[in-house]
Amino acid sequence: MELYFNEQSIKNKSSVGYDSAAQIAKTYKELLNHGITTCRIASEDSARLFRMICEMPESVNVKHFYFSFFRSPYESEAVEDRQEAYLSHSWHCGEESCVGLAFAYLLDAAGFSIRESGWNVPSVAILKDGQEVTVRNICTQEHVKLYAPHLKEAGETGLSKTSLTVSEKEISLRDDHGADVLERFSKRLVQSEYVTGVINSLPYNAKQRRFIRKIREDGLIEIVLPWTDEGLGIVVKTTGRTLRETETIAEILEEEYGYT
Repeated sequence: MELYFNEQSIKNKSSVGYDSAAQIAKTYKELLNHGITTCRIASEDSARLFRMICEMPESVNVKHFYFSFFRSPYESEAVEDRQEAYLSHSWHCGEESCVGLAFAYLLDAAGFSIRESGWNVPSVAILKDGQEVTVRNICTQEHVKLYAPHLKEAGETGLSKTSLTVSEKEISLRDDHGADVLERFSKRLVQSEYVTGVINSLPYNAKQRRFIRKIREDGLIEIVLPWTDEGLGIVVKTTGRTLRETETIAEILEEEYGYT
């Protein structure tokens, strides 16, 4: 499990105080105790934060682990899978748009903030399309201890299996051209113990070359059959309870059914 840097916590700041830098070091050590080694950060924010730390007296305690903990850019494999979900919504913290906290929310992880900027709180409210959602926030050892059990569990996903039999799983498709192909594929797919049904077919995606088109927050996965000329596709309901679980299920389905 990775953390995501809250870029708002250094906004309009020219330096990092000694106490805050010391807190970064203590928090990092506590994170290591729980196997959390990485905080994703935008490249420009990483360079700026590093300069701020270098200008501080006794900065060596932070500098020696800085580049092993703060990793840029944001676009890890997990973030790339959530890019579409991020781009399809607006995200704000106060009056400012936010990136790190939004990805922390989407990935069911936690943000990492610099304490001195007034972010010494265990959770932060942000707006997703104007609706308030809560994001876990870490900037002290106490915050790490609070969230470590969840972060560990999220990083070691225990997937739930459906109790439905194959015959109990519904397949609902539009009566479009290619429905027969989707019907045959759906009958194969519902044999998975992580699939509870097929709820719809997708509009054609002829240019789509990836088997997994989209992973939704409610356990739904959009699948396209890239070997079909029209790019036939379906919406699959899974047992995923979180984004992390649904992403893992998507990987399993692609490995087992992603080829003709």
